[in-house]
Amino acid sequence: MHITPPFLDARILDGVAVVYLLPHTNVTTFNANGVCIPHILKLLESCRRVDVVWDSYIASSIKESTREKRGKGVRRKVGGPTKVPSNWPDFLRDSTNKEELFQFLSDKVGSNDWPDGKEVFITSGTDVISRGSDHSMPRCDHEEADTRIVVHLKDALDKGCTTCLVRTVDTDVVVILIGKYHSLTSQHQMAAIWVAFGTGKNFMYLDINAICYALGKDRSTALPMFHSFTGCDTTSAFFGKGKKSVWEAWNAYVEVTEAFNNLMNHPYMTVTVNCKEFQLLERFTVIIYNKKSNLDSVNEARKELFSQKNRTMENIPPTQEVTVPPHQLRDDAK
Repeated sequence: MHITPPFLDARILDGVAVVYLLPHTNVTTFNANGVCIPHILKLLESCRRVDVVWDSYIASSIKESTREKRGKGVRRKVGGPTKVPSNWPDFLRDSTNKEELFQFLSDKVGSNDWPDGKEVFITSGTDVISRGSDHSMPRCDHEEADTRIVVHLKDALDKGCTTCLVRTVDTDVVVILIGKYHSLTSQHQMAAIWVAFGTGKNFMYLDINAICYALGKDRSTALPMFHSFTGCDTTSAFFGKGKKSVWEAWNAYVEVTEAFNNLMNHPYMTVTVNCKEFQLLERFTVIIYNKKSNLDSVNEARKELFSQKNRTMENIPPTQEVTVPPHQLRDDAK
């Protein structure tokens, strides 16, 4: 959607995305006033509140292994007079670099004088620095900005903002916002939530209200679990099955929505092979590989596709025994 949203009450920024996107070629040192401060000031011209949300970096977390796969960057101490590295993406591959940079920017933004009537909130570890506001946000231990953005969005809505925009380049953020839309707006019927998504030719504005209306409440709230089950940052996708093909499978077998929502609503549910949720997910997995199949068992579907339809081993469902552990599914979609 390329429709420009109306005047905004609040803008919530995925801080990592902004750091990647802001121009830095003419910046010689780590001086936040040269790039970050002007950017926020520009945004405040068309809204009354700006939130900047950073990731946290926990060495023992499951996310750390995902970051390691992206490669190691060059370590450089972050400080005001320190020269900005010429290879910016390489610098940002190092978690310590990013952690120091985010804290440096938080301190700069938190000490800046902002225009009267404007509010700025920026995360600083588990704390939130607020400027120009008469209220403070509570501490938050979310590791990723993906979910912490929702906390800031809810705070903005609770404090009277009705039109809010989230800036991100991360599909996970969009999925989470769609999943949480109905709970976020249950007490704020007039709320309008937009996402400024992507970059360059792929940039677009997404109207979350319109998307959730088109999907309906059940599929909207089930979307994070669907995304987790079919492949996300920390769970593997089914081999050779991208989001388009698994979405088509969902359209063909909407009954699995019940399982997705039950797991979303009961994150500590014990899932066993014989429970209804597992059986629905198993049938859904069969549909992913063969929409015309009448089978409920992935093991039987494997046998049929391999022996009767000449499918290769790479193009048949996984066995029941190697199904993604239920606790992993729950943790990724919370």
